[in-house]
Amino acid sequence: MMAPDRVVVMGVAGSGKSKVAAELAARLGARFLEADEFHSASNLEKMSAGVPLGDDDRWPWLAALRRVMRHERRVVVACSALKRDYRDALRAAGHVRFVDLVADRDEIVRRIARRKDHFMGASLVASQFEALEAPGEDETDVASVDAGGATATVVDAAEAALSALSVGTAIAPLLSVGGVDRTISNDSLRELVGQIATTEVIGTGAQRVLLVPPDHTRLHSRAGEIVGILFESLTAAGCEVAVLPALGTHAAMTDRDITLLFRHRVPPDRVLRHRWRQGLVRLGEISAAEVSALSGGRMAEPIPVEVNEVVLAGWDLVVSVGQVVPHEVIGMANYTKNLVVGLGGAPTINRSHFLGAVCDLEAIMGRVHSPVRDVVDAAFDRFVAGRISVLWILTVVQDTPAGVVHRGLFVGRGCSGESGGAAYRAAGDLSVRCNIEMVSDPLVRVACWLDPGEFTTAWLANKAVYRTRMALADSGELIVLAPGVSRFGPDPTIDALIRRHGYRGTRAVLDALERDPELAENLGAAAHLIHGSSEARFRIVYCTDPASGGLTRDDVEAVGYEWRPLRVELDRLGVGAATPTGPRLDGEGMPFTHVASPALGLWATSTHFP
Repeated sequence: MMAPDRVVVMGVAGSGKSKVAAELAARLGARFLEADEFHSASNLEKMSAGVPLGDDDRWPWLAALRRVMRHERRVVVACSALKRDYRDALRAAGHVRFVDLVADRDEIVRRIARRKDHFMGASLVASQFEALEAPGEDETDVASVDAGGATATVVDAAEAALSALSVGTAIAPLLSVGGVDRTISNDSLRELVGQIATTEVIGTGAQRVLLVPPDHTRLHSRAGEIVGILFESLTAAGCEVAVLPALGTHAAMTDRDITLLFRHRVPPDRVLRHRWRQGLVRLGEISAAEVSALSGGRMAEPIPVEVNEVVLAGWDLVVSVGQVVPHEVIGMANYTKNLVVGLGGAPTINRSHFLGAVCDLEAIMGRVHSPVRDVVDAAFDRFVAGRISVLWILTVVQDTPAGVVHRGLFVGRGCSGESGGAAYRAAGDLSVRCNIEMVSDPLVRVACWLDPGEFTTAWLANKAVYRTRMALADSGELIVLAPGVSRFGPDPTIDALIRRHGYRGTRAVLDALERDPELAENLGAAAHLIHGSSEARFRIVYCTDPASGGLTRDDVEAVGYEWRPLRVELDRLGVGAATPTGPRLDGEGMPFTHVASPALGLWATSTHFP
């Protein structure tokens, strides 16, 4: 299938964007979109009254436009896109090229004056030129064309200029190593990380460095090894180094967890703890109007942006390390999520998670772009990027019959329109190819093994539900082999809410929100209850070991799941910790699919993941 081709014809009002874009769309056989049609009524009222729009007015507009662009494979858009930030917002639609109509100011004044019954009056011309940020040399996906000629002449020039542009992002990652057949060995990883430490950290003169990995629930991400190598290298070079795991709502890591993740390279006393309900700084919010625009009206509440105060404590560099892999809330894990959500406050986490739930996790999982990703990227770009310097180190790993293989390493700096965003998109594209297992027919029975060192709560263990649901047949059976799961939630509040309401489907959760103020104050828990339900489409059987402190039969059945004793089920299936992913037969000769590490992938049919 050919890659999408999306073109934005940009320029100030009166430069001829609409005429040029409409004619260009006709020549390219693409749909034409007029961006002005996506303005809200309040925006149109302001402009008609001669009041210039501000960023708060434009973000919801751009979100609505971008959402439509993503659903079009061939489209030409007429949009002012005056600022670099606005162009970056449209770039997030994927595979975008720009035609910049360069116009003379006096000519624009004359053109606007001749217009009849248009909301953009001549009084706003000055504000258009003041807002205009001409494309920089690094914006290699922008072609500049003289707007002074006849429409046909300008379209001819635009066609010629577009043919010289590459489709895609303006900037490449600082480092891009990987592929579906690539294996990054331990020796290669040490060498690559050593180069990163030398060039991107020590070479830039950073003296105080904060390393932000995921916690031990991402043991296979290679983040632990990378952070350990960086910690040793930077400490040896005389840098002051601290480690702040992006816990989100997870419980604090124990000394054993720290040793397990970093393999003795990072002393426990250098590992800080993120507390998602305290020690936070509020930086701003994504408005209700923008949330509504990017979610198609499914949620219309603002999402506050709060981050751990340690992140803003004067570090020369923050190095965020983590794995890009399909994720149930945001589509693809890591990148800006590591800081904004992983080190975010309760309002940020709760509302972003609930946004993902109401937007349907089956329409989000495995997508490089999603409504939640848009929120999190915007939060970082607008409120965090200007306060700290960030280096992103992103991995892609794959669970294979021969074991877990490291497929990719991507490095970038800064926000979505810089090499950081390019690194994420490159990692996301590779993850789609490595971590999504397409099955030809729905799976009737699936068993998921959950490493007891990683998965101690249903809050984490329900990745078995999230990652296989798009492959499970109606009336199928999901068997969750959970030797380490001893409770439901990561803290007493969430644990009590899960026990109170159970995994009973979206309608039940929405009803509970109306009558339970405590659940309404913990929207992340409500989202988890939705995600963890099969919506009565397939059966979920939790297998635990109460004799070893695991959840009891009464515990499991009280939240709406079925229960079986773990040891009996392991014997019946003939699997264990070392059993690789793949099709198998149980002791009675009945077929099932075994998944050794559900957190490393996503299983789906073409019906759910076209």
